[in-house]
Amino acid sequence: MMNSKILVCGGTGLVGTNLIKKLKQKNHQIVLLSTQKDKANQNDIFYWNPSENIIDTKAFEGVDVIINLSGQGIFEQSFSEKRKKELLSSRTEPLNLLRKTIIDNNFKIKTLISASAIGYYPNFCATLLNESSTKENTFISNLVQDWEKAALDFKDISNVLIFRIGIVLSEKGGFLKQLMTPIKLMLGAVPGSGKQMVSWIHIDDLCDIMIHGLEHQLNGIYNAVSPEPKTLNEITKKTAQLMGRAIILPNIPNFALNIIFGKERAQLILSDQQVSSEKIESTNFSFSFKNINSALKNLIAP
Repeated sequence: MMNSKILVCGGTGLVGTNLIKKLKQKNHQIVLLSTQKDKANQNDIFYWNPSENIIDTKAFEGVDVIINLSGQGIFEQSFSEKRKKELLSSRTEPLNLLRKTIIDNNFKIKTLISASAIGYYPNFCATLLNESSTKENTFISNLVQDWEKAALDFKDISNVLIFRIGIVLSEKGGFLKQLMTPIKLMLGAVPGSGKQMVSWIHIDDLCDIMIHGLEHQLNGIYNAVSPEPKTLNEITKKTAQLMGRAIILPNIPNFALNIIFGKERAQLILSDQQVSSEKIESTNFSFSFKNINSALKNLIAP
């Protein structure tokens, strides 16, 4: 799968922009599907609108691989019933439209690589979780299950590779940036007890895992997490130390998080998961950032 032509969906986000940069460095050819009409038909960008079943089929010409990163941000809004439907449709509709388009036009796609999330696993679990661990009956777990099912439906037309992604660390956005902002203002505080385990991954390792999976023609489901989960307390305090700040405020109690974010979103903040990276490591993938200290030192400028 060297020098492939790759169609990327959802490629303008935090992970997508980093991944595309790395793919181009490895001489893969990239085309994009975008929901923004003004960007279409320029620089290998093609228009689509999954909610209305609109897609430019020219995007598929010569494509070997599809990488799907589509999906609205989980934590951006409260979990109203309307929002829950939006979160599900933003993940399943793109995959359903891609599959229908491939079948209707007899396109030959070798591999689909699709993002997923460790939210599939139980939120509060003391045991090490691997790809064969069972899900729980929560909104997020059911959402991930439906998301993965839409990707697994491709098995009759292509190889399918799914990555269950942990908490992505990047200085450009997401979890780490949200953590750093109040710390910079000396307003940092640890949510809950701080003892909850966080299964995280450096953004470079995440993108390298995806490229590794592509170039080694992996298939099935793999966790994309670092080998060393850490407590939220350890991550927060190490971040503050590298920023030259102190955590002086008391921990934020669970009941306050429930009031601020609502119970279901608060459970994501308080999630306690130790997720295994053993399966991806067994394919000879080597992490650049195995431990939280090296990851945060790389991401936080002194």
